[in-house]
Amino acid sequence: MLRLKFWMMILVFASQVLLAQNGQIEGVVRDAASASPLAGANIEIPARRLGVSSDAQGHFVLTGLAPGRYQLSISYIGYETLRREVAVAAGETTVVTIELKARPLRGREISVVATRAVEGETPAAFSTLTREDIAERYYAQDIPVLLSELPSTTFYSEGGNGIGYNYLSIRGFDQRRISVMINGVPQNDPEDHNVYWVDFPDLLGNVED
Repeated sequence: MLRLKFWMMILVFASQVLLAQNGQIEGVVRDAASASPLAGANIEIPARRLGVSSDAQGHFVLTGLAPGRYQLSISYIGYETLRREVAVAAGETTVVTIELKARPLRGREISVVATRAVEGETPAAFSTLTREDIAERYYAQDIPVLLSELPSTTFYSEGGNGIGYNYLSIRGFDQRRISVMINGVPQNDPEDHNVYWVDFPDLLGNVED
């Protein structure tokens, strides 16, 4: 029994000595441009098949390393993979700061092609006012007045004369629920989504096909 206890004490003492001889690598991973921490970065020692991930503050620790030099591989999605050699001493902590450079993710080329709606071909209901139609019907009134001649379209004018604050309605939906664009640029107010036609005086005086 005494001999068993003796050997157990030797094993415990030997394990503590071995642990004391090991070192560790501690550090932080951050963005090279902004210095902000990168959470979830992968820190690996490929030769040892050992790795950890950085926490929310970009911090990481690799423990139980025998004294020597290790090749670290640090990777993160959207950043260039970095490799760095780090020396570990017995019973000491080697502190490192890892800065990764952002790298754009390249994918296959995507082509976006669009065409105007063509009557009889495009599977959607639409109405078109040509330049000739506008030239014939436009007399300096606001745009909703002219558009009210299209099917399912009405307008309301606060002044009653079609100039000033006018409001458009299409199939019962007021203009806050209609996306209005001029040359592809949205005109709805970002706060209340309304359209203030009074800001476009004589816009229809210059219309191209």
